[in-house]
Amino acid sequence: MMKNTGVYSWTETVAKIVFLLLPTLLLCFFLLWNANQFYVVILKNQAFRQAIYLGLGMLGAALFYHFRFRFLPTVVLLIGGLYLSYRGIDAVSVGEFDTFFASVQFLIFAILFTLGWFIGWGFTQLRYFSVVVSAVFLLLCVVLLSRQNELFFVFNKQAGLKEYARLFGPAVLYCIYIIFTTELIYRYRHYDGPVWWSLAKRLVGFLLLAALLFAGVLYFQRQQIRETLAAFGGGGKEGDNSMLEKNKDNTFDLKQYSQLSGSLGRSNQLLFAAHINHFFPHSQVPNPLYMTAFYYSRFDTATQTFERDSLLPRNDLFEPDPSAIPLFATRTDSSVLTDALTEKLRGTVDVEVYKTALSPASFVAPSLAFFVQPITVEKDFRDKFKSAYRAKSYISELNSAYFVYNAPDTAIRQFQQQRFQVLRQVRNYAGVDPELLRYYTKMPQGEQFRRIRHLADSIAKGQTLPVDKVLAVRDFFLAKDANGKTVFSYTDNPGIPDIPNASRLKYFLFESHKGYCAYYAGATLFLLRAMGIPSRITVGFMTVDRSSNNKGWYWFYADQAHAWVQVYFPGYGWLDFDTTVGNEGARRSPQPDGTPPMQPPKAYLAADGVIIKVDTLHQKAALSFAHFVFHDKEYRLAQPKQLVMDLSVASIQKDSVFIRLQDVQAGDSATAVSYAEVFKDLSVRGSAAAVAGHFPNPAPIDELHIKKQYQEQPQTEAPKNRQQQATDWRQLLVGLGLVVLLIVALLLLWPQFVFWYYKVRYHFAASGRAKAYWAYRCAGYYAHMVFRPKKTEETYQQYARQVDWQFGTGFSRFMNIYQKLKYSGQQVSVTEAEVLNGFLPAFLGRVRRQVAFGQRLKAFLKIFRSIGYFGMFEKDRR
Repeated sequence: MMKNTGVYSWTETVAKIVFLLLPTLLLCFFLLWNANQFYVVILKNQAFRQAIYLGLGMLGAALFYHFRFRFLPTVVLLIGGLYLSYRGIDAVSVGEFDTFFASVQFLIFAILFTLGWFIGWGFTQLRYFSVVVSAVFLLLCVVLLSRQNELFFVFNKQAGLKEYARLFGPAVLYCIYIIFTTELIYRYRHYDGPVWWSLAKRLVGFLLLAALLFAGVLYFQRQQIRETLAAFGGGGKEGDNSMLEKNKDNTFDLKQYSQLSGSLGRSNQLLFAAHINHFFPHSQVPNPLYMTAFYYSRFDTATQTFERDSLLPRNDLFEPDPSAIPLFATRTDSSVLTDALTEKLRGTVDVEVYKTALSPASFVAPSLAFFVQPITVEKDFRDKFKSAYRAKSYISELNSAYFVYNAPDTAIRQFQQQRFQVLRQVRNYAGVDPELLRYYTKMPQGEQFRRIRHLADSIAKGQTLPVDKVLAVRDFFLAKDANGKTVFSYTDNPGIPDIPNASRLKYFLFESHKGYCAYYAGATLFLLRAMGIPSRITVGFMTVDRSSNNKGWYWFYADQAHAWVQVYFPGYGWLDFDTTVGNEGARRSPQPDGTPPMQPPKAYLAADGVIIKVDTLHQKAALSFAHFVFHDKEYRLAQPKQLVMDLSVASIQKDSVFIRLQDVQAGDSATAVSYAEVFKDLSVRGSAAAVAGHFPNPAPIDELHIKKQYQEQPQTEAPKNRQQQATDWRQLLVGLGLVVLLIVALLLLWPQFVFWYYKVRYHFAASGRAKAYWAYRCAGYYAHMVFRPKKTEETYQQYARQVDWQFGTGFSRFMNIYQKLKYSGQQVSVTEAEVLNGFLPAFLGRVRRQVAFGQRLKAFLKIFRSIGYFGMFEKDRR
């Protein structure tokens, strides 16, 4: 395995670690941080941890190959060991998901550690490796930038300037630095001591010169940069304003859309099924409705992104947490209907939602929802559906999923025309609340928005009615070129998956013409607001009618998570307009959808409380409750009451999993549900206490639901304040700052670590030659740091006499005995052995008494003096 018995100079190895590997690790962290933005599902936003993996590989290889081990055999052994470990994960992981994620994370570690090993070997063994690494890193920047912008090779596009500077700036600076520094190190590799100080000064001078040049470019081009950035816009908060997010329990929230949109592709995982009791008048023909979750109504000019806002004028968003509401209890918010009750063509629709992978806390319903009631799932369907609720929405008859403008069906187009004819009765926005109109038509100022205003003016030219202006926007996205091909097209990969910021929307409108639903919704919003039409982005699910046997049932898959625009029309309220162009990939969900769940029997009692006693022998339990629903009426007790439950025929569930009565514990929150005839025939009226007083003892219970402790969220999520809206650049700088601080701390402590290492080796060494050797190394290093380095022309005897003259330590006597022991092979006397064994503690104590603490602290901050000691030691040994 060994190439030869020689070793490289420690001075050279340490210099390569400090001046080559550490800057490389910083750039790798920067690239990993960017890669995490595009591959968040796999990399899981762990750039700092991944940089540590890479750094461990670099450091391990640098130290390992310092001793001239051969590269190929060691790498084969390393890869083989990692592969066997990877294959062995199946033996220790439990569960399909655990095994998958553990194996993926270990694979990431193995790849990064091996890559770091290769980089560490290359920098320490190959002179021109820096050129290869520079080329590879620049290529990686190209790949990452291409993920951001499909047309980034068009160099005359101002829209790409910021991304060029962000990715290529650090990489180009690194390439210049690493090639320059590598040559310096190889040029001075056989020198020691003061030359390394000279090398450090050259590197500092290079960095200062690069900083001055960069500052000069910024200063002399400041006006052009301001204009370009003004036209391009801000960077946005990637990942904050998204729609679908996977939780730890493998359910999804309608919060983050980046998991299943954009470059990450689509998923046909079933999220929920819903029965929407909405049909065309006098028929059994289903009239599907989009399922709404929340709105993006505010555009933050500071971060250039769309965001949610709890301070909506005349807020009409109902956003309960069904998981925090007891079974069969109801929550109603009539305030969201304040305006809708005065609008035309309105009616109530009933909805039932049965969830599979959608989070129990998520609420979706047709707009405008105002009522929710959690219900149970019929026992034969509990393996598939985990939770359910009923909802009521006060919908507009002018809203329908069939109003998607690019549907090819002739009947649907005729249906749309009837809707548009009704809306042509709205002539303008006179009489609309000025606050509402100002809020929903707000447009930022600046060059890029002026260009959007000009485009909106050209689109709406000749149109006077609001609905005709909306249709003009529709026609703009449906336009065809001279060859008969549509100008705008659908793509899942226009860049970073997210609700796009203004910069990307501008690029989408004027350059690429490619995007997914969020791009069309955001662009439509700006165009409509530029026309003075109130609008907002709506996030939820596209509803597709695929069921031929189960009318009114709809199945919602992850690839139906969607964003569209709602437009406000006086007298008719907020109406859905979906301007996303056709995408066949959005309808890849499997067919048929399956059998819809049966409605459970009518629950006559649902009592919500806390288990206070469990009797497994008699299959009973006691529930302390103060809230219950009896015959669909909700009651609350002034004081909690005990309900003795007969659970002999009851099914018991916890977190959608069936459990035994033995697993129920006192203190568990629970809901008891009964369908028993005894409650059906119980006719009691009066106060809550009077009703509860007539319950049978024990009460027959059919279902006992042990509840997961969800935190109840406010009905409307408040937006983040400006301090919380940190940009990606700030996060990156914080991460880089932490890495730099860690590196600086390690460098400053390096001399002290070396001293501690020598002391530990001396302490654990056996008596005799080994102990004398480590005493010699420790005392020599301490004098090197506190007194002065040994001159090249000095012998160790001469240097020791200088130390004795300064501190009166007896260093020269120790050196005489040590050299006698080392070179002559003679046995030392008892007196000489006592001198060797007692020298180091006395030496250190005497020097410390004569050198003030502040001087010693200052001396041990001289990093390059510490490195120079290794060069001096290697040279003297040769």
